[in-house]
Amino acid sequence: MKSKTGAIFCVIILLVGVGVVFADDQVMFNYQGRVRVQGTAFDGTGYFKFAIVNNAGTITLWSNDGTSVGGGEPTASVSVPVTDGIFNVMVGDPDLGMEPINRSIFNHPSQIKLRIWFSDGTHGFQRLLPDRRIVNPELMGIISGTEDFTIYVNDTTGNDENNGLTTDTAKLTIQAAADVLPERLRCNVTIDIADGVYREQVDVFGITVKKGKYLTFLGDESWTPASPGDPSVRITGADEDISPTKVRNCGIWVQRCSGIILKGILFDYANISGVNLTDGSSYQVRNCKAVNNHAGFTAGSNASASFTGCIAEHNDSNGFHIGSHSWAGLSNCVSKYNGSMGLTLNTMAAVSFTNSGEFSNNSDSGILVVHNSKAWFSGFSPAYSGQIRNNARYGIQIRYDSYTEDHTRNTFSGNGLGILLVDNGGHTYF
Repeated sequence: MKSKTGAIFCVIILLVGVGVVFADDQVMFNYQGRVRVQGTAFDGTGYFKFAIVNNAGTITLWSNDGTSVGGGEPTASVSVPVTDGIFNVMVGDPDLGMEPINRSIFNHPSQIKLRIWFSDGTHGFQRLLPDRRIVNPELMGIISGTEDFTIYVNDTTGNDENNGLTTDTAKLTIQAAADVLPERLRCNVTIDIADGVYREQVDVFGITVKKGKYLTFLGDESWTPASPGDPSVRITGADEDISPTKVRNCGIWVQRCSGIILKGILFDYANISGVNLTDGSSYQVRNCKAVNNHAGFTAGSNASASFTGCIAEHNDSNGFHIGSHSWAGLSNCVSKYNGSMGLTLNTMAAVSFTNSGEFSNNSDSGILVVHNSKAWFSGFSPAYSGQIRNNARYGIQIRYDSYTEDHTRNTFSGNGLGILLVDNGGHTYF
């Protein structure tokens, strides 16, 4: 990146917004770059002036000597050694004679920027253009540490240029909240999603959370399968609701992640699936609902999933689909009125069922187990068994060297046929 003022100065920014230091309510952040004077790397003492301004550059939020007004040039400067063009300065450092930066500055409702003036001591001060967007140093300090924190999202009052660290500075989209996170998290992080409709596909890729910690996408915390209606947080693949058309592939797509929790969210009108978690990801889905998608909940390709209190209804194909070499645990889940199967296990997949559940009124079968897959029904309450009923063809199909074991009191009723065992399908106990 290059900034030019005439042909005299050129500064190349190497790094902004890391090396964060906190002291009480004060914050400093590192600013590093390379400066050239008339095309030659500068050596000697450089003189810098700094101001933090709003996105439009019309309001000064801070300056190195406190004199800047309306984005104007400060009076005093800071001397910084420059070697072969390289300089490194801690913005907000009182040891350099700078005014302290209060951390509340990063709660400003718009994106903030760093404005810089430079002089080589000969040509006078010139402003370096453009202003530099500041990566929120407070947020960078939090996410690089071990202190749990929350990023807020609000589809009505939010702005994606906000930092998201308070409800008053919430982000507008869930994707913007996810995008500020690093690839490694050592603490619990909650993306707190306000009630509303989010017309977006949220892509989460390559985030690994320390064992025992979680990244939680928190929607309607009060909703359960026993609640009337739907969760009040909705992620939809449709751009309007009068005649909804599927225009996005997924509500949320998680790839190569660990420690992900989805809670209290309605997913609808997605071309592929409401929730698609794949490529070695591990995750938990709690009290979520998927309706009117192609598929409801999908775990594909080496994923490890736990579904608790989830409902899949009126999806075009499967309510739940557990794909190649994946494992899933289902507890108190319902899958009904789907266009094909309530649940499909395909190609060396495995599912363990605990507590009550229902797979009913699907256009083909309640459960399909194929291609060396395995299903275990265990741990159901003796007083309340699972319900596999009123499916058009079969209650359960077991095919192609697959295996099913039932130690419960599942109720089979009203299916076209109860259990189909073909193509080396087998079971040890029903």
